[in-house]
This record gives sequence, C-alpha cells and structure tokens, in this order.
Amino acid sequence: MTPITVQRPTPERVSQHLRERLEKSAIRSLTPHEESLLKSEGPQAFVLKQLLSKNFRKWSVNPDTQKNIARAVDIAVRDQKPLRLVHPMGGYKIWRLPSAPEVDWAEFFSMAHMLHYLSGIAAAYAPGVHLQYFMYTLLPQRHDNLPADDVQRYVDSFQVLLDAFGKHLPPNVKLSIVREDDFYSREEYFSLLDERYEMIAPGFNDFPESQRKILLTCSRQNIKWMGAEDWTRLAEAEKDEKVLRGAVYEMVGNFTMDRTAEFLVGEDKIMVFVSRGPSNIGIGSTKSSRAKFWIGTGVLEDRGGELYDTVLTPGQVERIAEAPRSLIEPGLLPLRNLGSVQVIHQHLDFSQPSGPLLGTG
Repeated sequence: MTPITVQRPTPERVSQHLRERLEKSAIRSLTPHEESLLKSEGPQAFVLKQLLSKNFRKWSVNPDTQKNIARAVDIAVRDQKPLRLVHPMGGYKIWRLPSAPEVDWAEFFSMAHMLHYLSGIAAAYAPGVHLQYFMYTLLPQRHDNLPADDVQRYVDSFQVLLDAFGKHLPPNVKLSIVREDDFYSREEYFSLLDERYEMIAPGFNDFPESQRKILLTCSRQNIKWMGAEDWTRLAEAEKDEKVLRGAVYEMVGNFTMDRTAEFLVGEDKIMVFVSRGPSNIGIGSTKSSRAKFWIGTGVLEDRGGELYDTVLTPGQVERIAEAPRSLIEPGLLPLRNLGSVQVIHQHLDFSQPSGPLLGTG
C-alpha cells in the first residue's frame, strides 16, 4: 500500500488563514434553517439559542444564569438596542512569556473566535452586538507587582488589535475596552482596595480549601518578582507572604469593588469568559483551546494539513519545545509579536498532566 503523504501548509495558505480570521470572522449569512427558526420563534429565542450554542459553549450554564441571560436579551430586544456582552480579563500579558508585555497571536485568535461566536446574532438581530472587554489594569499592579508601563503597553497593543478587527466588522458589531480606571481614580481605587483587603484577609482561611489553593497557585505563577519593585531578594517567608497577599487581593479586586462589580453583573449585560464560571458563558479562547489568552501564547497547530488556532499556557509551551515547527511571516499587522507565527506540525495532546507530548503528526 502506498503511504499517504500529507503536505504541510504553505506560507501562502497560512497567511490566507490568518487574513480570513481577521477579515471574515464576524461576517456570515444565516442558513435557511436558521432563517426559518428566526421567523417561527422570534428574535429573543433565536438570540438566546445562539448565545448558548454547544458549538461554542464548553461548559453548562446554571439555571439562574440562564434566566439572567434571557432577561438581558429581552431588555435589548424590547428597546431595540445592541445586545451588551462583557468579557472580563487580565489587562496584561503574563511576564513569563517572551511576548510580554504586548499582545500576541493568543489575543488575535481569541478575538476571531469571539467574533465568530457573535456572527449569527449580528446576522439575525439588526441592532447588533456591543462586546466590551473589561480589563483589570490596576489590580495586577498591586498583587502581581507589574509595572504600570507594562500594563499600558498591553492595553495599547490590544487596542491596535481591536482597531484592526474593527475595520472589517459589520456596522452593527462594536468592540471596546473598559477599565477599572473608568470607574475609579488611581488613588481612590488603591485606597478602597487596601481597605477591603483588611476586611477580607482575616477570613481567608475560612474559604474552601480548593478555592484557596487555586488562588494561591495563580498568585505564585503571576507575580513578577523583578517588577515594579525588586522582590527577588526577599526571604522565602516574605515571598510566601507576597503570594498570600496576592491571592487575597485577587478576591478583593474581583468581588468587593462595588462599581466594577455592578458594571459586570448589570441586568442588561451578558458575561462571557474563557473559563467556566457561576455567572458567565464559558466559550474558551478558541475552538480547541481553554487557556486564558492574556496568560497564554498563540500558535497554529497543523493537524495533517488542517490549521487550528491554539492558545498555549507557559507550561504547555515548555512541553512542546521539541515539536517540529515552521516560522511563517504573514505580513498581516504591524504589532511586535505578530510579525511571525509558529506553525506546530504535530497534533498537540495535553490530556496527561505531565510528561512528553503525546500527540502524533
């Protein structure tokens, strides 16, 4: 039997793939079946089904959150206004990646994924969609020791990427950035953050162990020891204290800052997120990835000639260090980390927590 030869994607094909992601992710027509459903069930039911579609949703949504989503859809349709979605995220690129502090292909792929998710709603509902990326930009300066300049570079590069996609959006789709700075002055925010910290910290050990473990692990991974201040010379006990403080600050910043919390859970908004959560729709960062894009990096995965947008965590990047790859320069966008893209010529399989890469080409 003659062996099957699989051609690797050419540079031209890679460039075309990326250009289509940029220019066409938000644009599609309804299928005849969708047009029939829209006509028979009405816009509320249609939009709700699109939001909760298993083609994108990677986890179940609890009944209370489903009711809140339905309420937000009803409000938008009743008032004939754009559907309002909010995507909370870290306003930084994790320092452990070479692409830090600016966006890379992870943000590009995630934005394309999000726009594809919303494309059916935009095609069916004339007032359209307004997606707001809510960035935590002040909080990581406190609990991760990130320099303000690093955070600003990330926000600026994210805006450049947003503007690039914006040139190809339908008229009824809007993307924008919202930050903590839009609700608090810097001084007011940090003063209130520290005040709430003193209220929450004494009871940290009363929270479930599983929750504390996640918060502490994330804090240890995210802290930039040589950051706004030099924490590299701290004793281990002092470093452990910084990790603990970071974990508590994460809780305080996410759940006790009234103005930002009210914005995120407003009755007219629908929260979408990369991961599972009690009050959001979890759709991952790409069709095949669940890593948070601001703490991940983007590559193209070549599965037998088919290209898959993939977001890798720093740990996964280490695990594929020996995987065969090509470096392609698509010439698509003038951002520092988008001048070239890695194409990994192997099916990436991270089903096992550690050890060598298990996938095959």
